[in-house]
Amino acid sequence: MVEVKKFNHCFLKNGVDYFTGVPDSTLKEWLKLIFYSGKFTNRIASNEGASISNASGYYLATGNIGVVYLQNSGLGNCINPLTSLTDPEVYGIPMIMLIGWRGIPGQKDEPQHKKMGAITKEMLKVLGIPYSILNDDNYIQEINKSVELAKLNKKPYALIISPGFFDKYSDCTRSNNSTRMNREESIRSIVSIVKDNDIILSTTGKTSRELYEVCSDNNRGHSNNFYNVGSMGHVGAIGLEVALQKSKRLTFIFDGDGALIMHMGTLASIGEYQPKNLVHIVFDNESHESTGGQPTLSKAIDIAGVMRSCNYKQVEVVSDKASLIGILNTSISGPLGVVIKITSFSRKNLGRPTSTPEETKTRFMEWIDK
Repeated sequence: MVEVKKFNHCFLKNGVDYFTGVPDSTLKEWLKLIFYSGKFTNRIASNEGASISNASGYYLATGNIGVVYLQNSGLGNCINPLTSLTDPEVYGIPMIMLIGWRGIPGQKDEPQHKKMGAITKEMLKVLGIPYSILNDDNYIQEINKSVELAKLNKKPYALIISPGFFDKYSDCTRSNNSTRMNREESIRSIVSIVKDNDIILSTTGKTSRELYEVCSDNNRGHSNNFYNVGSMGHVGAIGLEVALQKSKRLTFIFDGDGALIMHMGTLASIGEYQPKNLVHIVFDNESHESTGGQPTLSKAIDIAGVMRSCNYKQVEVVSDKASLIGILNTSISGPLGVVIKITSFSRKNLGRPTSTPEETKTRFMEWIDK
């Protein structure tokens, strides 16, 4: 495994000290240095495509290249700016893309990573982006080469990193002494009062994992839950259409601050179509907890205020169990937005859904059609 400081020194020796992106658990040890040391410019982005644009703006303003960090799943969000902004046939903007490689063919991983893991290298080839797969022996020479070729060819160069590449790094951490509820406690409170025929759709990451465990211990079961284990930021749009099509059933969207910010435009769609049966719950812990607890942009955004501006009929902000239950026990006429201010915490022994995505889909569709 590679020491974080030695790895980052390779960028600094090449005059690269600007970083931007969306966190990935594969990179979390290195990201501790980037996020918490205070020694570098680290521009937190709303989504991966925006980080490509951040690095482009940095180059246009300074003539220097930056590093964009992301999980390979985020390549989908990058395609537009990579083809219509940074490509040599357009503006020709160099940068380094540091990509965590989830779903490596032949290695065990979560189902949502399987497809992208298999096509990551082919996607880069189609986009005309050269790449190197880093290991303990080649990372120094490959970083040097990537900076040189990105500048020379005026185009992005990708460095692909597999899980387990980085050694543990503990010099920089963020403490959390909040006395607020955590997300699992909030989910237990909500599930305890939702009706058996209510619908729940949950965002990717630990939110779906916790909902699955809570419902495994509850009479509710899983049939009327849709666990959206991938496609970060899109559960709002899925839930909007489900609510509109099943207007006689109360529909709950379980969202996270990082996921919501990634594709915040969906709030406008919800406000436009006004589903009266929709409750949009945002668990706001101001962090990308599933990838290591790196901060999101939540502190800069009044999520409740944005919901109000997007024409939600009612919006509430809570941080305690009694207030949360009180809101949900009243007569609901949506769209109702509920922002729950929670602490960033989850159990180390937290499990994962045992059903496959296909099984989840089939079970959900059969139940919802009754």
